[in-house]
Amino acid sequence: MIRFGMMRALVLGLEVVLPDGKIISSMNRMLKNNTGYDVKQLFIGSEGTLGIVTRMTLTLKERSQSINTVLVAVDQGGKLPSLLKLMDRRLGGTLSSFEAMWGDYFRAITAPGWHAPPMDRHHNFT
Repeated sequence: MIRFGMMRALVLGLEVVLPDGKIISSMNRMLKNNTGYDVKQLFIGSEGTLGIVTRMTLTLKERSQSINTVLVAVDQGGKLPSLLKLMDRRLGGTLSSFEAMWGDYFRAITAPGWHAPPMDRHHNFT
């Protein structure tokens, strides 16, 4: 998500079980905590290889009042960053997410018998 940042930034605290069964609890509920090393980022980044997350505290954001979806096609992948900047600027910082599909993928999911294509299927990126 663009608007709210990466998930790892929304995690305030964790409880983790290490491979030897020891439990490490850092269930912080403050946005900023300067009491020591931020070990929760190690566990988040290790994706389960250092320990299993059993509980977490998250900060939540207010739900958007509306959700709008736009499907745009471009001929070159190099144009995607410019398109992202333009959309974010024109939407006044309210852009929540941005995804890109390669042309082969878009053509596969809009092949006859799947989903009806909402636009021409011959673009390099959607």
